[in-house]
Amino acid sequence: MKPPEIRILPDDVANKIAAGEVVERPASVVKELLENSVDAGATRIDVEFKHGGKTFIKVLDNGCGMTRQQALMSLEQHATSKIANPDDLFKISSYGFRGEAVPSIASVSKFRLRTRPEGEAFGTQIDAYAGKILSVKECGMARGTEILVENLFAGVPARRKFLKGDGVEAGHIARLCRLYALALPRLSITLMENSKTLFRSEGGLGVVARVAKIFGGAAAENLVELKASERNGMRVSGAILSPGESFATSRNICFFINGRPVECRAAYSAVKEAYSQFVPKGRFAGAFLFLELDPASVDVNVHPAKREVRLKNEFAVREFLTGSISERLGAFSLSEPFGAPREAFGGAAESSGRFGGPPEFGERFESAPPPRAVLDRTAESLVPSGPARGVCEPSAALDAPPLPPAPKISPPPPAPLSDARAGTENARAPLSAAWGWRYVGCAARRFALFETPKSLAVMSVLAALRRVGFNRIMKSLEGRKAASQKLLLPATIGFSPADDEFFRANRGLFESCGFEIDDFGKGYYRISAAPAWLEFSETEKFVRDIVESSAEGGIGRRNKRLGDEIFAAAAAARIGMGGFLCAEESAVSLLSELLECPMHMTSPDGRKTLYEISHARLLSLFGENS
Repeated sequence: MKPPEIRILPDDVANKIAAGEVVERPASVVKELLENSVDAGATRIDVEFKHGGKTFIKVLDNGCGMTRQQALMSLEQHATSKIANPDDLFKISSYGFRGEAVPSIASVSKFRLRTRPEGEAFGTQIDAYAGKILSVKECGMARGTEILVENLFAGVPARRKFLKGDGVEAGHIARLCRLYALALPRLSITLMENSKTLFRSEGGLGVVARVAKIFGGAAAENLVELKASERNGMRVSGAILSPGESFATSRNICFFINGRPVECRAAYSAVKEAYSQFVPKGRFAGAFLFLELDPASVDVNVHPAKREVRLKNEFAVREFLTGSISERLGAFSLSEPFGAPREAFGGAAESSGRFGGPPEFGERFESAPPPRAVLDRTAESLVPSGPARGVCEPSAALDAPPLPPAPKISPPPPAPLSDARAGTENARAPLSAAWGWRYVGCAARRFALFETPKSLAVMSVLAALRRVGFNRIMKSLEGRKAASQKLLLPATIGFSPADDEFFRANRGLFESCGFEIDDFGKGYYRISAAPAWLEFSETEKFVRDIVESSAEGGIGRRNKRLGDEIFAAAAAARIGMGGFLCAEESAVSLLSELLECPMHMTSPDGRKTLYEISHARLLSLFGENS
């Protein structure tokens, strides 16, 4: 076979190849032009498009503009004002820097550039088609730059046929502009489609109000502000979703690093980890996080479209974000569940429609927790009393003294209630005396109903049992080895090299939770004992699931506390109703213990434990006045 001839590609072909990397779809054009406007110091940017951006895109700004020579130079490949030497690539603070966007866009469209700097009497207009300049002339216009792109990919029909429908492409443009409007509150961005205004951003609003204005009330309805926190040169602020709420997709998880909307795996993992006990499986959290880092620690020169970034210390950023979000979620669940004021879309505080109690009720909730009163049969339903299947004999760990039972507290005399029933006052007193809650009844044998001074509260028994069980298991793991049982037939398990490395690094966590593990060859282990709450048939599956899911997200590199949480959450997921009888005494006792648990508003798997319907809401449902 004769060797093929190697040749240098013509400029027009090379430009179209470069354009394919930078200009993937109409939204890519809008992104590059919008970023250039921001770098030009614009405070107002108007974006208009038609037919999904395929036939018409116009971006107008009031930035610094360009001279005639600068405008012509901007159409040359790799011409930029953002960087000058290789070292600048490692401390990029501008949005654009590659010098590819404008010539790439001009090479695949009918292109017009109009610009005028301050101090010039006339501006410059350049017309080009498929990368060839057709004319250069003077024009009259205000200071700034206007770029018109028509018939995108007209000269590259193979690329044009792969574009989606007008609605899909329009959706990408709209989301892009919304992200930049949220990232840059000082900017006024107006977006128009087919001469109709889609949105106009405003300044001077809080982050939750900005999300509501830009993304709509549905996205911001259950958000709470994340106050700014700093550590080791990192700073984060924004808005996160309230505990117990969730979305069907991950589209409401957005990250902004140094004002740039980006995709960041470390940040996404941090949100997922922080919400692991607040969002059910198959659902997603919501977070709009603004992270400020040293530009030298962020590499944005990873993807031609600058969508992805690489962090110099990804683990430190993830730790910082997880800690900041978890701290806010923990504080919210302790003090803001019922009736606490929340930031309204206009910036003022207002009561949530779902948690309709007045602020003073929320304060009483925080400052006067009820005394602990735990029912014996509730405890029995959380910790198995009999041996697991496949267990021969208990290990020596079982000889350790059990945890002391919860103290029995004699409640004060109960407050008089109009419907008090004989023989039940003592069970009801801890709640009614401290809060004014009154047990009403049980629905479907799974939900306990309580009347409060301003609402009807519903408790999910199963979710509450799992949260209480999680809390007890966590306490059992603090300071001593958990009880375990010998297996009749030891379980053998093997891992891939990557998973084996993770398992060996975290083997101590398994052993502290009741597993007895022996080496059984390279990458293989023999488990001779397991925790008392784990069935023999689930031993191998339990260990493998934890190793694979944790190793994939890098979870096991965190401290021992998080390792305990992984085991406790997995164990709590196996807790069922367990013969729990939903009656007044048991429901009141379960609620009392639930409210002493951290993060008591959700179960470890993210399901709600408590739900409140205000009296005002009940009246409105039946069309009655208060």
